[in-house]
Amino acid sequence: MDLTFKTEKKKTGIEYLRFLPKDMRSTGGLSIILNVLGFIFAFVFYIGAQKEIPLFYSLPADQQLIRKEFIFILPIFATLMNIVHLWIAYFEKEINYNVLKMFIQITLLLQILVLAILLRIIIIVS
Repeated sequence: MDLTFKTEKKKTGIEYLRFLPKDMRSTGGLSIILNVLGFIFAFVFYIGAQKEIPLFYSLPADQQLIRKEFIFILPIFATLMNIVHLWIAYFEKEINYNVLKMFIQITLLLQILVLAILLRIIIIVS
């Protein structure tokens, strides 16, 4: 007589960022969402923007203006930062849990700052 047991059903939800511990996945996912929001805001702003916009407010007045295509510098920088940070988190899984958690939280903080800078530029120019 053959006895077989049914295995438990696995959750069918979308699993994302499986290389991160479960409690850090939401933070990593939020950083990706903020990155996508940055691209959306930049694209929406790009459509109605002037030919030249101020980006470098710390420079003298004649050097602040750049072509409007350069508004995508901030979202591209944020994407590269996200890729590098998540790549490091993927390959350095054996590091201390608290260090990894702090690293992912810093990634989220940097995404928030880049998005805030982008929104500041959009609000000032609009």
